[in-house]
Amino acid sequence: MPAALTLFLVLLSAVPLGIPGYAQVAPSLTLMSVFYWVVYRPDLMPAALVFLTGLMEDLVNGYPIGLTAIVFLAIYGVTGTQRQTFVGKPFFIVWGGFVVISFGAFALGWILMSILSFTWILPDTVLFRFALTAALFPAAAWTFVRIHRYLVR
Repeated sequence: MPAALTLFLVLLSAVPLGIPGYAQVAPSLTLMSVFYWVVYRPDLMPAALVFLTGLMEDLVNGYPIGLTAIVFLAIYGVTGTQRQTFVGKPFFIVWGGFVVISFGAFALGWILMSILSFTWILPDTVLFRFALTAALFPAAAWTFVRIHRYLVR
């Protein structure tokens, strides 16, 4: 289920909403999913799946192939090493960890995109997208918790 949900979120990220400029500032639901499942069910979110999810997101959204896969693998690595910091702790600690790790992920993506495009990309949309992703993480985590509890039953 975590794999299916994460891949569904990749497809959902590509749905046009008809809002001008929304694609540039849309929250990264897939990043939220990768973080959550790596913390709480790493057995159901292996590195190969994280890599394939990143490749799919690149293909669906028109990003350079491998960019998101690298970012997601970085999230996987950092989150996996800090997993014990989050498990069994109050939600605000998990949320704070998500904010720090996702900031690093957005910064890495911004740097890689600037390098790959051979141009300086203004960080304003990246920062807005990060802030929106961080702000919406509690709602996404609430949904993931419900799905997780359903899986356990």
